Amino acid sequence: MLKLFQILISFIYKPSHLKPVFRDLFKKKYIPQEDKTHLDASISWLAHAQDVTSTGGCSGVYTFAKGWTAPYPETTGYIIPTLIKYGEFIKDSSYFERAKKMADWEISIQLASGAVRGGVGINEYPIVFNTGQVMLGWTTIYAHSSEKKYLDAAIKAANWLVDIQDEDGKWSKNTYNQIPHAYNVRVTWAVLKVYHLTKDEKYLNAATKNINWVLSNKNENDWFNWMGFKKDEVPLTHTIAYTLRGLLESSKLLSGELQAEIQKVVIRASTTIMEYFYSVKSNKSHFTLPGTLNENWKSPDKFSCLTGNAQMAIIWLELFKISGEKKYFTAASDILEDLKQLQNLSSQNKGIKGGIAGSYPVWGKYVNFGYPNWAAKFFADALMLKAELSKK
Repeated sequence: MLKLFQILISFIYKPSHLKPVFRDLFKKKYIPQEDKTHLDASISWLAHAQDVTSTGGCSGVYTFAKGWTAPYPETTGYIIPTLIKYGEFIKDSSYFERAKKMADWEISIQLASGAVRGGVGINEYPIVFNTGQVMLGWTTIYAHSSEKKYLDAAIKAANWLVDIQDEDGKWSKNTYNQIPHAYNVRVTWAVLKVYHLTKDEKYLNAATKNINWVLSNKNENDWFNWMGFKKDEVPLTHTIAYTLRGLLESSKLLSGELQAEIQKVVIRASTTIMEYFYSVKSNKSHFTLPGTLNENWKSPDKFSCLTGNAQMAIIWLELFKISGEKKYFTAASDILEDLKQLQNLSSQNKGIKGGIAGSYPVWGKYVNFGYPNWAAKFFADALMLKAELSKK
């Protein structure tokens, strides 16, 4: 009730909050511009989200209820590669400096155990997933700078992950809601990056064990158990995409039969999602991909998780790279066009302009009445990958 009251009050003091509500209520869309225009806007939003914290970290969410939240260690970590890539994309070194500030802030708040703090802000408890996401940032900036402090931080984090891993390969301690998650395979991606930098076999062994655990939870239709935030919930496209992307990126750092098996599974599952995406659009039951998908790869939802849409665009683009099949590039382009029609490029409110909402409509079930930094991050990643592949 308090949150609802705060949102209602915000409509009085910030009329800019009303506009997204009315646009979604009446199903009004923006006219999409060139990809570069949308990319620049999303990066500008991320830069402002970093600046408002004055820490180097990136504010987690712009909310209608409270405005900008505290910096978010988890997502700041994986925004680092996005800013580095964008700086290279437009040949502007200032974005590398922004990424360094993020990476240095992450080191300054790293727990003594090597783990990364959970939640938004500076909390004392460690979380497995957050640790892996910051490792992705540290390993990327190390590869571009050769500054040993970033590799040292990543190794310290990887050692903690290896030490607390269950014997069967899953992580069940220090996890969100204290349960194992298939999407922690995104952590395995980070552990494999450390393995390739150090050649220490314990990281390869830990990664292989986790992948085998995830694959052991695969159903006949390539659905994975444990993909949700909670034990029995129908997972968001966000965490489904986390799982598929974690597997796919891990496969690139492996070889042989395991690599081939992973890629076949990801291709089949991602193709099923692609076919459902086109199905709901063709029968006009949805504007874009629904927000959750059940064990039959279907959904009764009336909302969309926009972060998941951007993540699926990345996966389809990656499958285009692997297979050369144009249908994946086309699907990614189509879902990105949906997102472009939902990105406000003209608001006077810097929390809205260039950001990507948690849900469509904005009051949907995922980060409702908010603009999470990870939505803008994945949208930017997808647009840059599309631009890269368009040149080939």
